[in-house]
This record gives sequence, C-alpha cells and structure tokens, in this order.
Amino acid sequence: MSRLREATIAVTYRCNSRCSMCNIWKVDHVDELPPKEYLKLPSSLRSINVTGGEPFLREDLVEVIRKIHEAAPSSRMVISSNGFMTNRIASLMAEMRRFHPKLGIGISVDGLDSVHDGVRGVKGAFKKAISTVEAVKAEGIEDVRIGMTILRENCGQILDVYKLSNELGVEFTTSVAHNSDIYFRKNDNDPVETLQGIDCDLKKIGDTHLRTLSPKAWFRAYHIAGITDPSIRSSATGLCAAGTRFIFMDPRGDVYPCLVLNKVMGNIRNFDSLESLISMKEAQAVRLAVRACKADCWMVCNTRNLILSHPGRAVGWVLKNKPRAHFSRSM
Repeated sequence: MSRLREATIAVTYRCNSRCSMCNIWKVDHVDELPPKEYLKLPSSLRSINVTGGEPFLREDLVEVIRKIHEAAPSSRMVISSNGFMTNRIASLMAEMRRFHPKLGIGISVDGLDSVHDGVRGVKGAFKKAISTVEAVKAEGIEDVRIGMTILRENCGQILDVYKLSNELGVEFTTSVAHNSDIYFRKNDNDPVETLQGIDCDLKKIGDTHLRTLSPKAWFRAYHIAGITDPSIRSSATGLCAAGTRFIFMDPRGDVYPCLVLNKVMGNIRNFDSLESLISMKEAQAVRLAVRACKADCWMVCNTRNLILSHPGRAVGWVLKNKPRAHFSRSM
C-alpha cells in the first residue's frame, strides 16, 4: 500500500460564518483532539490542509500546528480560513511561520462585496477577508491564496474574484460547492450542471494558466477544466486514492478516506499512529468501498492526488490544450 502523502485535517467545527453552502456552523460542540494526538500523523505527509470550521477559533491552534509540523516536518501546510479575525490571524501566522517555513494560508472569497457577505451570511465579511489577505502578506507570508466556492449566488463573479486575486498578488483556487454528510453537512447544493455560464469564465482562467511557463499552473488548468467537463471527471472514476494516498480527519479524531464518503476507518485516539490505524482490516474494508464509489466529486484534494498518481492523464490534457490556449483570445 502507498504511504499517505496528503491529509485534510479539520481541527474544529466551531465557526463564525453562516455559509449558505455549508452547515458546519450548526454542528454542536465536539470533543476536539488535544495537540499531542497530532504527533501520530505520519512523516510521509507532504501536503496538509488544516481546516474547520474556523481553525483560528481554537485557542491552542499554535500548539496544534507545532505538533503537526513535528510529526510531518517535510510537509507543506495551508490553513483554510474565512479571514474574519484579521489581527489574530496575522499575528498567529507570523508566530507559526517562525517554526514552520512551509506554512501558507487560504482565505475564502466567494464574490465581491455584498455577494460574498451574502454567501458567508455575515455583513462586512468581504472587507474582513481582504484586510486579512493584506495583513498576512504584510507579515511576510508568501504562500497566500484566495479560495472561491462556486454556487448559484456567485457564479457570475468568477472572473471578478480571479482578477481580484491578481490585483492582490495571491493565488486563486476554486471548486463548486459539494454535498457531504460527514463534512459540509449539506445535501442540497446545486449540481454543477445547473450553474449557468461558468464554463466560459473557467475556460478563460484555465487558458490563462496554460499560457504561462508554470507546470503547476498547467495542472491547475486541468483541475479547473474538470469542474465543468464530465468526461474528465468520469475518466477518473475508479482511480481515486482516498484512504490510500490521502485521508480526512475530523476534530474528534475520526479518520475517513475523504470529505465525502461516510465510512470511518477508525479513530486516531485508539492507535499509536495513523499508519497503524490505516493498516487495520476495518480501514482496508473502507478502501474497497472507495474502489466501488461513484461519487462525482472534483476537489483539489482528490485531483492533486490523481495528477500525482496518474500523471499521464493530466499531461496528455495539457499537451492537447496548451497550443489552443496560446492561440485563443486573451482575457
């Protein structure tokens, strides 16, 4: 079995957003893992997304990040945040950056001004998010990105948010709102096929990535193309590495293969290490369920592993589409 390379770790379900596409903020208080439990993560991890809820609501977040870094010192870590608590976020990022050189942050921006406020359910959310982007950059944090979740309310502002990321000098990532019983706690987000007009805007962004000299940007274009192209998504069916190359762990310590499949592999509190947990027969049974899974999910956590484990698909797509992008009209 391949060693784990990536993990999405929700350190809390407490949240100060009221997002329309996510019900995490409605979750009752859970018994959050103490920092020492994160020392059980494997050193093989190379990419870790620390998420919530809102991670910066944990008073001991610095210690949590310290323990994760001690367990997987070679990993790049990105903390996903709504950016509401500007001063606290900037201060803690500066503190944590001193012991974790590969620490970055992703701030959610789901539209401009009132559109973002409406999606997040909090007045003034947009101004707070932008202030936080500027504040963490002022602290010397270089790995900063804007993350946009596409849904019916904001699908007309994809290009606007992309252009904003360029103006701020940060990266841009996006995906559509997904449904999940175990994470987003929501099952009525609109299917991507019902979101009118996003194909053209995403294609423009993808073509801009393809015209660069950056392989990372080319593969990001592949991810963007897969959001609206069902043939790309269906070709990946059966190749998912959930539970093998990557996992999702919730604040209690329950380990799932991914953010969507509602099958617990085990709880990390009951094991000496995460590697011993995923080697148990219960975890092996979950991996068999992954092979049979037909969920139409296309998020960064699974597309990145698809590219790494089956690079020929993404490379072939890039070689086919890069010449077209160079000859297409610029944005």
